[in-house]
Amino acid sequence: QPLTLLTALATATEHIGLIATASTSYNSPYNLARKFASLDIVSGGRAGWNIVTTAGREAARNFGLEHEPAHADRYARAAEFLDVALKLWDSWEDDAIVGDKAAGVWGDDTKIHPPRHRGRYFSVEGALNVPRTPQGYPLLVQAGSSEDGKEFASRYAEAVFTAQQTIEDARAFYADLKSRTVAAGRQLQ
Repeated sequence: QPLTLLTALATATEHIGLIATASTSYNSPYNLARKFASLDIVSGGRAGWNIVTTAGREAARNFGLEHEPAHADRYARAAEFLDVALKLWDSWEDDAIVGDKAAGVWGDDTKIHPPRHRGRYFSVEGALNVPRTPQGYPLLVQAGSSEDGKEFASRYAEAVFTAQQTIEDARAFYADLKSRTVAAGRQLQ
């Protein structure tokens, strides 16, 4: 389990980012958001998530499915998954924890916002049971080069890695992704 290993590495390092690959196909948003929040807290804000949609019949069969979900369905699920995870990470305001022992006040309930999400793939009622983390949420990394992967990256990714065979292909990929990102309404840095 990469998140367990990275949590251990977080205690032995100070200056490196800790990026774990985790699948949206075979996880739940609440559980995975909690794990990444915990890693971000333990690491002092150095967590990152390489977001993948797992393909392959063998992987599907390990999770009780006879066939893998269709490519487009995996990305639709991933988009909703990430939307829910972001709502969960944002469910605690930065100053929600009061910690006033004398007054017996642990936190300000008005600064905790349950997502109450109902969607096609997920239903998540309550707020995350981990407070706001140093980064707010992990660095979002994506590696898909398919059309769906590039659309997903343009909406969410803060870092993208790809393997292109020529410098021309790499430049075309870069230009395409920049264009999609702007079209998705995001600012380029």
